[in-house]
Amino acid sequence: MTLRSTFTSNPVKTIIVNQDAATNSSGVGDNNVAGGSAYLISVKIANASNGNATYLKFYDSASATAGTDTARMVLMAPANGTKTYNFHPPIYFSNAVTVVATATSGQAGTTVPNANTNSLPSYTLILSSSAS
Repeated sequence: MTLRSTFTSNPVKTIIVNQDAATNSSGVGDNNVAGGSAYLISVKIANASNGNATYLKFYDSASATAGTDTARMVLMAPANGTKTYNFHPPIYFSNAVTVVATATSGQAGTTVPNANTNSLPSYTLILSSSAS
């Protein structure tokens, strides 16, 4: 699993987050991926090799645990597919952005996506640390 965050100094202060294997221990995810507050502009969930739907849970917190903390939003990628979400206007996370990938929907779901390393979902986030 490799999480890469790229910060740019352009006027909108773009942050691109790439996670190439979105799986962790049950209910635990990638904490504070933007390094603080941020505007979520776009999410791409690549689930093409996974025979089950995958859900990304987003928390307005520097750390979170699925099933314990309340997700601000849950996005789904279909089985054997890829889904892109674009937000206009962007969604503001005032504290931080934490992302947890699960194989179960809803607030209580904590099951890790398929543990077969050839079928792990990945995701790309485009965020901004500025509203402009």
